Amino acid sequence: MDTKAITAELAQHVPATSTLENAIDDIGPADLEDMHTFYSDMGWLIAERFSTLEDKQRVFELIELGMRNGDRRLKDAVSTGLIEAMISRTGAQPARWRQISAELGPLSAAYVRQ
Repeated sequence: MDTKAITAELAQHVPATSTLENAIDDIGPADLEDMHTFYSDMGWLIAERFSTLEDKQRVFELIELGMRNGDRRLKDAVSTGLIEAMISRTGAQPARWRQISAELGPLSAAYVRQ
């Protein structure tokens, strides 16, 4: 899967605002800043709406796929955008972070432990 496919499928599984949904088509391969912002917003939403995500397993498979993908920009957006946003959003809620971190794949979990 390429960056655009991962991004589009992830957005399908995370209840998002229309702004985020519309942003997918606007993210081009060179738009690292926009991509990072999009993934940060997505991480915030995952943490915020974790208990209501319909397919948590697929969401976290896609996160892991993004970490494993050879595209450096995607890996950067997933790690420093999405994962760090989830950590930040759950900072005052350690029990929620434990639930979320239990879903992380090996590469994602290794990034958190760094």
